[in-house]
Amino acid sequence: MKHFIKYNIIGVINTLITLASVWIMHQMLDWNLELSNFLGFIFGAINSYLMNRIWNFKSRGRKRTEVIRFIVVFAAAYALNLVALETTVYLLGTVWCKPFAEFISQYMKPSFFANIVANIIYVIASFTLYKKWVFK
Repeated sequence: MKHFIKYNIIGVINTLITLASVWIMHQMLDWNLELSNFLGFIFGAINSYLMNRIWNFKSRGRKRTEVIRFIVVFAAAYALNLVALETTVYLLGTVWCKPFAEFISQYMKPSFFANIVANIIYVIASFTLYKKWVFK
């Protein structure tokens, strides 16, 4: 349970790093959504690896093996994130989600909202795999 609490604290920091990066690149600079999302996740992943290795799991394992496993987990969780992102963007563009999309567009681009949904999927998948396989 201690690892899960620490993971969530790190996750909040990673999420803030990711979302702030995406916000700046996509909302303010009007960069492509997928590129902004990918770069935001790279920034969050670097922070995640360092904080989880040093503070949360206090790993003493071989760094090379951990880094390779971390990259594999990151890629798998990011793939899930990308599917969730594209699915949510698609759904927000449908007729039955139009009222909701119009409502959230008062506060942010609907595609940024899709990024938040996809981030939740990423967090669940990555925690499970980091705990069970990377930092064991």
